[in-house]
Amino acid sequence: MASAKNKVNEIPQRKDIEDRYKWRLSDIYESDEAWEADFKKAQDMVGEVKNFAGKLFSSPSLLFECLELRTNLSMLVSRLYQYAKLNSDIDTRVSKYQAMTEQTAMFAAQANAAFSFIEPELLGMSDEDLLKMSNRFEKTDIYDFYFRELIRSRQHIRSQEVEELLSLSLTMAKGPDTIYSLLDDADLKYPSIKDEAGNEVKLTKQRFAKFMESSDSRVRRDVSDAYHSAYKDHINTLGATLSTEVHKNVFYARARRYENSLHSALDGDNIPTAVYHSLLDTTEANLDGLHKWTTLRKKILKLDEIAPYDMLCPLFPERDFEVPYDEAVSETIEALAPLGHEYQNTLTNAFSSRWVDVYETEGKTSGAFNWGSYTVHPYVLMNYNDTVDNMFTLAHEMGHALHSHLASSNQPFAKAHYSLFVAEVASTLNEGLLLQYLLKRAKDVTEKLYLLNRHIDNTLGTYFHQVMYARFELMIHEHVEKGQALSPDMLTRLWAELTGKYYGPALTMDELSAYKWARIPHFYSDFYVYQYSTSYAASQAIMEKFIAGEEGIVDRFLELLKSGGKDYPIALLKACGIDMTTPAPFESTLKLFAQQVDEVEKLAG
Repeated sequence: MASAKNKVNEIPQRKDIEDRYKWRLSDIYESDEAWEADFKKAQDMVGEVKNFAGKLFSSPSLLFECLELRTNLSMLVSRLYQYAKLNSDIDTRVSKYQAMTEQTAMFAAQANAAFSFIEPELLGMSDEDLLKMSNRFEKTDIYDFYFRELIRSRQHIRSQEVEELLSLSLTMAKGPDTIYSLLDDADLKYPSIKDEAGNEVKLTKQRFAKFMESSDSRVRRDVSDAYHSAYKDHINTLGATLSTEVHKNVFYARARRYENSLHSALDGDNIPTAVYHSLLDTTEANLDGLHKWTTLRKKILKLDEIAPYDMLCPLFPERDFEVPYDEAVSETIEALAPLGHEYQNTLTNAFSSRWVDVYETEGKTSGAFNWGSYTVHPYVLMNYNDTVDNMFTLAHEMGHALHSHLASSNQPFAKAHYSLFVAEVASTLNEGLLLQYLLKRAKDVTEKLYLLNRHIDNTLGTYFHQVMYARFELMIHEHVEKGQALSPDMLTRLWAELTGKYYGPALTMDELSAYKWARIPHFYSDFYVYQYSTSYAASQAIMEKFIAGEEGIVDRFLELLKSGGKDYPIALLKACGIDMTTPAPFESTLKLFAQQVDEVEKLAG
């Protein structure tokens, strides 16, 4: 751990971190030269595509061969892109890997365009003929769901010429996200602030997260102001970037003849738009618990006014709850024992096999993520800073990693990719199991209050915040769909209004927190954030079944992970007894939140 304990005003260099805390990217490619050889191989594979165009009707074997070529190329391109991007992520300043990433993205667009004839050509056949053809494949259990989905989405697939143009536009479509990421991770600089002891500290994303948990209200205010001022300084650029992203989404929705951009984003997983609206409307009709939490925080913190930056610090920090990384690993493995020995053993192997890149280093991309891959084990990025919150983040990302691993190990490539709607169930369930484990071991009321506070804050971040983000995202897309322009002032005003609505009348909105919309990277993945809330609600419902000892629930949950994308997510969750087409999972989550707020109020006196 010595490498992680640098002075607070220094950002560690990668060479100072022990290898066991860093990714082993040689598991993907031994060298850049090996990557280049596979890139050439992928280019050669694209040259074979022309042999199939206009001939797919000729025989089931030829069609199967064409689909297999696309599958093999997709696996190869995914591997190429993963190697380049993960190398770039460990130091975003290295232009070589930025170029390799961009090169792969451009090639992927070309490859997609080369195969763009497949769906239009297949849809020239009747549904009955398509099913007859696929039933004569040498392996009928690989592309069965693909044909089922192709038939369902028939009305949104355009002519070969239009599909080719849409495929070629994908490189340009990455523009808003690419520009935002480079600005946010590489170019944007944060000012220095003074910590609790008066020491001047250079602010970073990871330090921002830790300082926002400070018990010193002056530090929280100064850090929030400093952090958001950096985004305000670039607000015109960030407003234009987000506006372009929204216009892009509206364009693709209209190009594919969807009712609107929400319908377009949800239709890929066959999620009814009513589920999205039910989530928002059910939550906004039950905000009393959150309003009470804001009022209770204000009382416990003894504040004259409570601002958004006061909603993240622990209310009960009397104990030192810092958790070194190695301890977090052992606690996480033990906490997930209810999922069985096989799951635990896989998790243990993942940690020892360098699936995780642990610590913040200069130039490294911020945040945390899992990157699952079919041809190699998953990779998890962390910027671990010894907080309880980061221990829960580790459990969360390892939930994704094990989901990816189990899906890839049990499904063919064509059915291994699971929906984002289902993905967050695995990660948030891991967090729930970790919480239960820690609550059972709580030594006194103070520790129990701390953990309840942590769970309430988790619900706030994973559920309420994401619902609010989802409402914001829906409103700005509807704004553009009505032919109205998005401006930085409008976006900032809307964010302030929604923040006040969700937190309630006890909140005092400060000026700079209203710029928070400008720093949310998930807005560059259209209608992504709502899935955190739906997944969280689903995982809470599954946790209830765990706690109640419902027979077979663990096996059904593991089967969900192993199922990958072999069916639509609503159907996969129904197999666990969770019906997301009703408001019941949302209502249960809101009820539990309100109960925990009441419990904290009672225990805190």
